[in-house]
Amino acid sequence: MTCISSLSHSQRWILWVLLQIPISTNAWILSSRFRSDSGAFVSSRPSLCAFATENGILAETNSSSTTTTTTSHDKIPTLTSSLNQESLEQRKFPRTWVPLASTYEIDPDRPSPLEFLGQNYVCYRDNNQKWVVMDDCCPHRLVPLSEGRINRASNSLQCSYHGWEFNSDGNCIRIPQATPEIEKVALSSQRSCVASYPVHIEKNVIWFWPWSEDPLSIASEPSKHPEGLMSGAIINPSTYTRDLPYGWDTLVENLIDPSHVPFAHHGLQGKREDAIPINMTVPQSLGAQGFRFEWQDRTMGMLRSGTGSFQAPFAVVYDAKYQSDTPRDFKLSVLCIPTKPGWSRAIILGPSMELPNDHHQADRKQDLQLNAECSVETQPTDKNKNKKRAPSLMRRIFKLIPVWMVHQLNNRFLDSDLAFLHYQEHERQRRDSYYMPAPSDRCIAALRSWVPKYTDMAKVQLPLALTRSQMFDRWSQHTSKCVHCQRGLKTLQNVRRSSHFFLALSIVGFKYNLAKVIALLCLGALQIASKIEKNFREGDFRHYENN
Repeated sequence: MTCISSLSHSQRWILWVLLQIPISTNAWILSSRFRSDSGAFVSSRPSLCAFATENGILAETNSSSTTTTTTSHDKIPTLTSSLNQESLEQRKFPRTWVPLASTYEIDPDRPSPLEFLGQNYVCYRDNNQKWVVMDDCCPHRLVPLSEGRINRASNSLQCSYHGWEFNSDGNCIRIPQATPEIEKVALSSQRSCVASYPVHIEKNVIWFWPWSEDPLSIASEPSKHPEGLMSGAIINPSTYTRDLPYGWDTLVENLIDPSHVPFAHHGLQGKREDAIPINMTVPQSLGAQGFRFEWQDRTMGMLRSGTGSFQAPFAVVYDAKYQSDTPRDFKLSVLCIPTKPGWSRAIILGPSMELPNDHHQADRKQDLQLNAECSVETQPTDKNKNKKRAPSLMRRIFKLIPVWMVHQLNNRFLDSDLAFLHYQEHERQRRDSYYMPAPSDRCIAALRSWVPKYTDMAKVQLPLALTRSQMFDRWSQHTSKCVHCQRGLKTLQNVRRSSHFFLALSIVGFKYNLAKVIALLCLGALQIASKIEKNFREGDFRHYENN
C-alpha cells in the first residue's frame, strides 16, 4: 500500500480536497459505478422497503434480484395476488368458502384479527353494514391492521401506526405523510393496496373466499358453498365461539365421537354410568364432501339415536331424538376451522329452534343432495316434522339467561376434554396410530382415512405443548373476542366498584342495622363478582375431583 508521505505535492492536495467533500457526496460518487445505462439505480442486495421520491416511488422486489427505481413515467406494477393467497396455494385443502367468525359475537366497531391455515386476516363492518375481510397487514410498514381503528368519518380502516387509510375494497385512500403529488402517485399503485376478499353471510356466520381462483369456479358444486356446507344446521342467531389449543382434525374427531361423552363430560352431560356399547354405522366409500353416520347411545339416563354428518371440511351436524316418555330432539351444529398449527376455532350454533315450513323444505332438499354425494340412504321424512310447536317452558326460561352466563357454561363444557385433546395430538404425531377395536371408533377410523386423502393436515408440524395456564386461557380464547362476555365482564366490574362504594358508606354508619345489612350484601356481591370475573379469564378441569 502506498503511504501518504510518498505522494507528490499535487496528489496530496487532491486527496485533501476529496476529504473535505461531504460523505453524502462521496456516496454519490461511489454509487455511480452501480448505475445502469438507463440511469436507474441498481442495488446488489435485496430491499425491504419502498421510498417516495420527487419523481415517483421506489418499487422493490423482496428477493435476491436487483431493485430498481420506478419513476412516474414508468409502468406501475400490478399486484396479481396477495402473499396470503400465494401461501394457501401451497396447501392441500378443499377449495370451498371458508367460515371465519359469528356476527353474533364479533365486535362490528373493532378490526378483529382472524386466522385460517396460518394466514392472518382482519374483519370489520363498514358504514354500509357490510362485513369486510382483508389481509391483516399494512403495505407501508407491514404492521397488523387489526391493531388499528375504524374511521367512521371516511368509512375506512385506519392503520394506527402512521395513519394510512383503506376502504372496504382494500384501496389506500389516504397517506398523511405524503405531499399531494406523491400521494396521487402512491395511491394509484397496487402496492399501496390491501387484498380484500369476497364475503358471504350464512346463518349469522361470516364466510369468505381466500383462494386465488374465482368463486364462480365452484358455481356448479353446491356442497362447497355456505348453504351446502351448513345443510341441516340449526338456524339461530345465538352462537358460541372459542379458539382451542388443538388442531382442526382433532376437533372434528372429538365431535364425531359420542362415546367419550359419559366420561369426559361426566356431570355436565350425563354420567359415567350412561356408557353402553355403540354400534356406529359409516359408509364404505369416503367422498370429498365428507360422510354420514348413524349411532345410538345413552345420556342423562335416556337412550338417544339419530344421524350425524361430517360436511367436509368444516361442519359437523347432529340430528337425533331422545327415547323417553316425552320425546325430545337433540340437534347440534358446529363449524370447525383450522386457524394455525396446533389450534382450531369452534363455532357452535345455539340451541335448536323450530323452523318455518319453507326453511324445513329447503334444508331437506340440501340434505338429500348431500346424502346422494356421500352415498348414504335418507331416512323417511316425518309427516309432522313441519308442524310448528310452541316453545317449551324450559326453552323460554333458557332465553332469559344472559348470553355471557350461557358462554360460561360452554367454557366449562369445553374445558372438560381440552387437556385430553391437546396432549393427544402431540402423542399421535409421535406414534402415528390408534388402537381402536370397538365399533364406536368406526367414525374415527373413517376420518383418519379422509384427512390425508383430501388435506395435508396430518403433515403439519405441531408447536410445543402448552403449560396448563396457557391451555385454559379463556380470555384469549373467547372473552376478548366476544362482545357479550365483554359486556358481562364490564357489568361485574361495575358491580364491584359500586359494592366498594356502598361498603365504605356502610362502615361510616355501621351503628345502624341497615348499614350492617348493606355491608354484608356488599361483601357477598364482591366475593361472587370476583369469582365470576376470574372465570372470564381462566379455566381448568380436574377429573379426579369430578365425582
